[in-house]
Amino acid sequence: MITSEFDKFCFHDARVIEITRDNGSISCEFESAFMSKDHPESGGNDWVIDQGVLQLCNVSKEVALFWYDSIEGKSHPRPELPLDEISSLEFNGAVFDFGGFLNREPWAQWLVYASEFKIEIKSKHIESS
Repeated sequence: MITSEFDKFCFHDARVIEITRDNGSISCEFESAFMSKDHPESGGNDWVIDQGVLQLCNVSKEVALFWYDSIEGKSHPRPELPLDEISSLEFNGAVFDFGGFLNREPWAQWLVYASEFKIEIKSKHIESS
């Protein structure tokens, strides 16, 4: 399990397979993310993560919004699965801010208030340039 340097991962265009919630944690199973060779656990290689799980720990709150316009986010029609494709994902130490698509419709935003993460890599391959 990887628990450090979240900024060395990129989830742009990652596909969300399943989201589960349990006892103050949220697990997001995904396909097709990226781990930079700058991460201490990369072995000096850039990796494509074919399958993995991002577990958000110590979750205190989550907010799912759907943006029908650029003025104001509205209540999400499917908060249990706020997005199925990630375009952006940032973590500032207190909030994971997901942005992306649900059923090819933009723009979904999912804010998860959590203080820690764990990434389990199930399969990966070296990024070829």
